[in-house]
Amino acid sequence: MGRTSRFIATCFAAAIAAWQPCVAHAAEEETQLWLMFDASMPIDQRTDLTLLAMPRFRDSARGQDQLILRAAVDHDLNDTISIGSGLTYVIGPESFRPFQQVELSQGSFKIRFRLEEITGTDVDRVGLRERIQLRYKLKLDADTSATFAGEWIDSVRSEDSDKLPARDQWRGVVSVKHDFGEHLHAGVGYTVIAAPARDHRPTRIIHAPLISAGWSF
Repeated sequence: MGRTSRFIATCFAAAIAAWQPCVAHAAEEETQLWLMFDASMPIDQRTDLTLLAMPRFRDSARGQDQLILRAAVDHDLNDTISIGSGLTYVIGPESFRPFQQVELSQGSFKIRFRLEEITGTDVDRVGLRERIQLRYKLKLDADTSATFAGEWIDSVRSEDSDKLPARDQWRGVVSVKHDFGEHLHAGVGYTVIAAPARDHRPTRIIHAPLISAGWSF
């Protein structure tokens, strides 16, 4: 437990150090409310299907609300490696985002590599994003767990050939989930997103408290 605590403290110290260049500029901040509902079901002993719906509510002065719909299939190759693919549909503005991913697990740690394609109406090519996420899961008791995650999103190519890719993002997530019996779970969380300053635009920071619920078949 002592080594784990030192590791978490080191990660937070590194995150704070990395944060300093972002906050050096006058940041543009926004607060959103995210809801997440998911359902998962086994296809076979090593394969799962997950369905997700996530409304994201924004201040109307900042932009329109979003609805994220996602379907994903994940297959465990062994106890360490899983592969998956799926499709995310975003409303507000509309886009389709097929993705492929590989996830490596070691104890309470997981690292996920995801390649995401972005297309939709009024675009002239497929955009590309790379996403790398590191997660640590801590059991609080038999039915409750906390998750700490950090993610880097690299916007490789814009879906509009006349525009630069969207700014890269850093995301930090803290969440707590409780299992109510064998099937139902619910939780709360908090996500912070930082898009560093670029092209005379200030750093953009989004704060997003989260309420979640789900069902496992």
